[in-house]
Amino acid sequence: MARKSARAAAVQMVYENMLGGDGGEDTLRGLIEFTPEGDDQPYIDGILEGVEKNADALDEAIEKCLKGWTLDRIAKVDRAVLRVAAYELLFARETPDAVVINEAVSLGQKFDTPQAGKFINGVLSSILAGREEHS
Repeated sequence: MARKSARAAAVQMVYENMLGGDGGEDTLRGLIEFTPEGDDQPYIDGILEGVEKNADALDEAIEKCLKGWTLDRIAKVDRAVLRVAAYELLFARETPDAVVINEAVSLGQKFDTPQAGKFINGVLSSILAGREEHS
């Protein structure tokens, strides 16, 4: 299965966790209608664990890049997309930055509105620029 589908499943599971669910196996195989193949499951598990473990740092990085917004004002689905992408940009660093940002923009447009893509792109580009300043 393409990493793109696994990333979408991870975003949906992070979103479910934000709403109080457990984002577990039942969600992945039932509600999301996604069956992991190959290395999808370790990838998804790594994203979920990484986002949970680093939630405060991710939210801080996101909030630093918001202009005229607070984290609480961002739609939860956009916050889930941003958390997954910020985790990949700041901690996982296995996927090329441009791919992470492009797929996050696509997921924002898919799960929210076309305008969400611009917002997500701006936030993630700022996170990336901040990361590069500290490298």
